[in-house]
Amino acid sequence: MKETHLPESQKREAVFICLSVAAVILCAALAFYFAVPLQDTAVQPLPDTAGLEQHMLVDLNTAGLSALCTLPGVGESRARAILEYREQNGPFARVEDAACVPGLTQTVVDSWKGQATVS
Repeated sequence: MKETHLPESQKREAVFICLSVAAVILCAALAFYFAVPLQDTAVQPLPDTAGLEQHMLVDLNTAGLSALCTLPGVGESRARAILEYREQNGPFARVEDAACVPGLTQTVVDSWKGQATVS
């Protein structure tokens, strides 16, 4: 087998290329290792949410501006209208009575099903 002798500059170039490739592979491996979160093999039970809907209900007779704005179709102006109506006419007897508020429609009030209540 015949040996070939490379000039010194080509040897340096080959070493540089090999080290560069090794550095790229190392960086890619480290990036993948730290980018992908390790999965916990134990199955975590979900928290008990029974009764949680009670805490998420918006009471039309006691809710403030920000709470009323959480209802579907209710922005700041409609929330203010609800507060003004409640101030002038007293508490709501039923959720459906909110359709009497100027600017609210029965469709909007119906979309609150399961989210609004009255005390």
